Amino acid sequence: MAYRFLPDVALADIAFEATSDSVDGLFETCGLAITDIMVDPKTLRATTERKLSLQSENLDRLLYDFMTELIVMKDVDSLLFGEFRVKVSPQGTSLEALARGEEIDRERHRLRNDVKAVTMHLFGVKHEGKTWKTTVVLDI
Repeated sequence: MAYRFLPDVALADIAFEATSDSVDGLFETCGLAITDIMVDPKTLRATTERKLSLQSENLDRLLYDFMTELIVMKDVDSLLFGEFRVKVSPQGTSLEALARGEEIDRERHRLRNDVKAVTMHLFGVKHEGKTWKTTVVLDI
């Protein structure tokens, strides 16, 4: 599982590319990447758990919805997550996930960027050989 930030995107955007040897791992890596954009993950503790169950029409949309749900939980519940366990269905249209993290503590957490949305620019999941890959652009 790995991600890297991409240079040269619009001023109000951050982009990353994530790869994994499994589709479950790709979703987990994307969760870690979006967390790293929002907060220094070393400052997060796993004191709260949230279960997610999502369904979408295809794998691309499922990943989009997963990341959007993480943004919603940050905005609505003030939660950030640093650990993810994701199980995507064989059809790629649903997932069950467990996210561990905690409420935002502005005194203790080193906050970075306020992610507002996942964009569709360059977005898509690819399966190349044994590697799952995606490019994600986030509006900040």
